[in-house]
Amino acid sequence: MKKATHQATKEHNTTLVLKTIYHDDQISRADIARTTSLTRTTVSEIVTELIGTGLVKETGIAPSTIGKPAIYVDFDAHARQLICVDLSGDEFQGALVNLKGDVLLRHALPVEGRKGEAALQLAHRLVEGLWAEATVPVLGIGIGTPGPVDTEKGIIRQAVNLGWTNLDLRESLGGRYNVPIHIANDSHVAALAECAYGGHGRTPSLVLIKVGEGIGSGIVLNGNLHTGDGFSAGEVGHLCVVCEGRPCRCGNLGCLETVASTPSVLQLLKEQAQRDPAAPLGRAQASRGLSLDLLREGSDGGDSQARGLVRDLGTHLGVVAASLAGVLNVHKIILSGMPSLFGEPLLEAMRAEIRARILPEQAMETQVCFSSIGSDIVIQGACALVLRKELNLP
Repeated sequence: MKKATHQATKEHNTTLVLKTIYHDDQISRADIARTTSLTRTTVSEIVTELIGTGLVKETGIAPSTIGKPAIYVDFDAHARQLICVDLSGDEFQGALVNLKGDVLLRHALPVEGRKGEAALQLAHRLVEGLWAEATVPVLGIGIGTPGPVDTEKGIIRQAVNLGWTNLDLRESLGGRYNVPIHIANDSHVAALAECAYGGHGRTPSLVLIKVGEGIGSGIVLNGNLHTGDGFSAGEVGHLCVVCEGRPCRCGNLGCLETVASTPSVLQLLKEQAQRDPAAPLGRAQASRGLSLDLLREGSDGGDSQARGLVRDLGTHLGVVAASLAGVLNVHKIILSGMPSLFGEPLLEAMRAEIRARILPEQAMETQVCFSSIGSDIVIQGACALVLRKELNLP
């Protein structure tokens, strides 16, 4: 028991030192000891071990003071690379990423309707191509995928668009690559990316709503990803927001995906243009075709129909955001993907709906904003997933 306790203490102290070095550009052993409240001897031993692994390097001598000058150490972001994969779009995208989340190289393969075994082999091709490009040891493989994922076993329970049910992706890949493989829902890892790289400081809790072909959310509570009892937490795309609304692919009516996903918004835009072809929106659609840019330009230009569609989109997203804020008491809700095209008018519609649905004090505390990460959010989330699992970073 004493040995186990000693080992746990050593692992805790090593993580503490590594995190301290990770968050400082250059730091001396003495400053690490002061920051962590560990003894200088303990810090020196741990730093020596970390230098041995290559994760930490000595970078120079501090400006001279009385006595022996201190030597700075720093985290070596290029000591390892990660293979990070996004299986959530119409392209399978992957990247080699360093330990600070910087993308070094990208590959993408179009899905082109592949399902089942064909889609699985495409994912294998993507990982294989990235593996061949790695120039230093690979720390691990991180994957964001549609659908509920048993993150403990690496099993994709169901990804409808890819025709996968109970797919053991970790085992499928594990026979080829002798590195840790971590797999999670794409919206869940996107929330991890927002925590790690979104510029929110030490925000302990947040919700990210990811909108595209489908809609999902990732929930981080007190620094930890919340996946739920069945790994399906955050499936907000199938919450009903319109009573007796349009049929959803899940079999219910009026789900958020029927009015706020990218295909649904395009369909609503088309129907609006067809109802009033002589209006500016109808004329623009007839001459230029259907696009989200058309809707954005119309809304920015003051067209009442376009603004109405954007307001409705914000209202529907606000219904779900209010539920999340009311139940979880999370103060920061972030949107990623398609809604960011529509800027402040969409956010204002969301805020109005939040104010109308929850306690005034909760509504005042709830911040709604757009993600600043962009299209790499799942790639960087897969990176954050591996770093958390393997190094307890960032």
